[in-house]
Amino acid sequence: MMNEKGKWLILLFADVLLFIVAMATNVTPIYFLVILLSFFIYKDGNAVLFKEYDERKKQKYEEYRLVQDAAKETLRTGKLLKKKREL
Repeated sequence: MMNEKGKWLILLFADVLLFIVAMATNVTPIYFLVILLSFFIYKDGNAVLFKEYDERKKQKYEEYRLVQDAAKETLRTGKLLKKKREL
């Protein structure tokens, strides 16, 4: 049995092929089919297709926020400037 990610990859590949056919033949109904399929893939398949990427992106953002909050706290309290003066 095909896994969830494989199903969405096949749908995405079919959508790309339909897009190429629509561009080559300039048949308007195919464009609408491509648009509908694209929205469906984005709405329901995005979380499955890009799960690992989204997790890495979220982790990097959390690290960035942690550093940003630490920098704000350092600037607010002035601890960095006090330590520099002591040296």
